[in-house]
Amino acid sequence: MNRVDQTDKEEVSELENSLFGVLTPIRPPTDMMQRLRERIGSLEPHRIAKRISNWELTIIIVGSVMSVAMVILTTVRALFYFFNRSKRRRA
Repeated sequence: MNRVDQTDKEEVSELENSLFGVLTPIRPPTDMMQRLRERIGSLEPHRIAKRISNWELTIIIVGSVMSVAMVILTTVRALFYFFNRSKRRRA
C-alpha cells in the first residue's frame, strides 16, 4: 500500500512539473497593451455620437418610444372608460 502511494505521488509530481512549464501565465506584448490603452482612452465624443446615430439603434429607440406611448394611452383610456362609466351609473 505504501509503495502504491509513493508511485502515485511520483506520478503526480511528474505531472505537476510538466504542467508547470506549460501553464505559466503569458503576458501580452507591451506594444499591444499600449495600443489597446490608446484605443480605449481615445474615444472622442464625435465617435460616440456617430455610433449612436446608427440607424438600427434609431429604429429600436423609435419602436420602444411608440410601444411605451401605446401602453400609456391604453391605460389612460381604460381608466377613463372605467371612471366615466361609474359616473353614468350614479346619475
